[in-house]
Amino acid sequence: MDRTPEIFEKIEGYLNNTLPKEELLAFEKEISNTPALKQEIEKHRSLHVTLSDQDTLEFKEKLVKISTEIKKEETSSSFFSLFWKIAASIVVIFGVGTLFWYTINNQDQTQELYAQYYEPFPVEDVSRGEDDNALQDVMKSYRNGDYSIVISELEELPNTIKKDLIHLYLGNSYLNTNQEEKAIGQFESIQKNSQYYENTRWYLALTYLKLGNPKKIKPILQEIIEYNGVYKENATQLMNALTK
Repeated sequence: MDRTPEIFEKIEGYLNNTLPKEELLAFEKEISNTPALKQEIEKHRSLHVTLSDQDTLEFKEKLVKISTEIKKEETSSSFFSLFWKIAASIVVIFGVGTLFWYTINNQDQTQELYAQYYEPFPVEDVSRGEDDNALQDVMKSYRNGDYSIVISELEELPNTIKKDLIHLYLGNSYLNTNQEEKAIGQFESIQKNSQYYENTRWYLALTYLKLGNPKKIKPILQEIIEYNGVYKENATQLMNALTK
């Protein structure tokens, strides 16, 4: 894969959800057929996370401040004063490098765990009825992994049709089209008395895992473990993997 500016612009458009629908569908197909492109997208995603981190922003501010001071020292101070300013900037730069290394390595771990544990919520039998015919047709696209089509069709369905099930399918579809924040909204909207509550907690945990946010994941995993349902074993294993 050639790492051209055009490819980078397309990747950024994909991650920011600004690609036109037809271009998005074509790009998703290209991603599924090109492992190198998929890896490049994950690098961009990791960089987004790193550049938005508060510690990184503070390091950047320090670098700018030190750079400004060095320029002043070049014209007004002694050699030794200038030497210590440069030494200080090197320390800060190494700090940034360490932070980048840690963030990217942590992101690699969470992405590996996400790939290991994530499976789309399976398609359930939808009984044929006046309201269910449309949902049955959408499930064909979901089963085939055509998540952009699923999103456009589910968003148009009335809220009265199997509401909690719709949230699950729509959340998974958002998750598979890199719209994690929208996925979180779908999973969090399901109430505790729903039969799908445990399912949504599991997928909410996986969403935060994909985002590389262990602090958000662990309380949710603990809740799943205490729930003592079908996801208890997976939640326990994932918790152990994150605390190593």
